[in-house]
Amino acid sequence: MGLSNKFRSLLRLSRRVGAGSPQKVYHTVGGRIARRLGLERTPFLPTSADVEPIDTCNFACDHCQVTHWTRMTTRLTAERFTTILRQMPMLRQIKLQGMGEPLLNRHLIEMLEEAESGGGKRSVSIVTNGSIYTKSIASRLNSLRGTTIIISMDGATAETFEAIRVNGNFQKVVDNVADMVRRRGRSVWPGIELQSVVTLRNAHELPDLVRLAKRLGVDKLTATTLLTDWGKEEMEGNIGPIDISRQSPQTDRFIRESRTVAAEIGMSLSIEHGQRYSKANRCPWPWTASYIAANGDVVPCCQIADSSVVKMGSVFDEPFANIWNNDKYRQLRRRIAGNDIPDYCRSCYGMKPVAASTDGQPQ
Repeated sequence: MGLSNKFRSLLRLSRRVGAGSPQKVYHTVGGRIARRLGLERTPFLPTSADVEPIDTCNFACDHCQVTHWTRMTTRLTAERFTTILRQMPMLRQIKLQGMGEPLLNRHLIEMLEEAESGGGKRSVSIVTNGSIYTKSIASRLNSLRGTTIIISMDGATAETFEAIRVNGNFQKVVDNVADMVRRRGRSVWPGIELQSVVTLRNAHELPDLVRLAKRLGVDKLTATTLLTDWGKEEMEGNIGPIDISRQSPQTDRFIRESRTVAAEIGMSLSIEHGQRYSKANRCPWPWTASYIAANGDVVPCCQIADSSVVKMGSVFDEPFANIWNNDKYRQLRRRIAGNDIPDYCRSCYGMKPVAASTDGQPQ
């Protein structure tokens, strides 16, 4: 029998706590202070980043902006990933995930290995739809010793899952997750978790999803009811009708039942609900983290994840350190600190977007 989920989590936490040099700890604490003070210019570099390996997906979820894109596909190369890491030396957490399916990039595992080994220990993760899984990929994933693999699972039955995650095959994903857990055996690494976006289409299955996570033997299930419109008014029609955080009086019942089930069967469950930002709880991203698109464009956060909405600069045109305190970033921090929320941030603050900016930049 393998290690308990709680013990695995403690061992992984010990790595995260010790991830990096005193300088990285200094920048971590400093970033939090800068956020609290609402500093417009910050001397502290981000210690967390989402780096997008690829901007296309083999699924076609209607609430995801990628489904509605018509752009050419961009794949991040291993060499360019190294360039990004060199420009962001204080990173303690790296998520190799963006708007695409990361395993569509054949260099992904090579990049994960570099993220694990370079610049001191880091907390590394990917979010995958779990559909792309060969023996070679399985073997290489299983060799990772600092990465958590998070599989998106938006349903506990094939009917619900496949209606939401269009082009997906529920049983195939379940089998792939089971194989990951089997291959890992008694080891702590890689971490294996499930993640679910809870909407009006699948909320009723959340308790059963907790049971499924337990049967599969994953370390944790994270469920979130937060949907955003990616900073785009045109996505509101795809998000609004399924957003359970706005509409359903049954949300609390499903959440309570899920927590009860998790406690009864011993499944680690985290539910993110009703946690939108506010004047008292401002978004931390402009002070502590950043999002790097596959083409090198710097975007304020993963809830926008599209430089056509707002672009702060490009790490392949100028050093990230210059971008981090340029006019656009300073203006964004000033607006967030003053609760003058830009249109593209309003969804995360629970505000219905108003007339969109014409140029996609902070006003």
